[in-house]
Amino acid sequence: MPNCEDCDHYWRADELGEGGTCPTCGRTLDTTPSKTPWHFKLLIATLTIYLSWRAVQGIEWVIHKI
Repeated sequence: MPNCEDCDHYWRADELGEGGTCPTCGRTLDTTPSKTPWHFKLLIATLTIYLSWRAVQGIEWVIHKI
């Protein structure tokens, strides 16, 4: 999502002017998609492992209650 630092505003691609310029100040913005941060990937991996373990515990609990 393109960000204009001068205007402190995020713009959608369809809101930009010709050539990827800011509609407010006319500055050319970088429209290339940014990479996903490594710590977000780590969060998703950790959450997946945790929820998988909790699912195993839940299944074991149900088996013992039957």
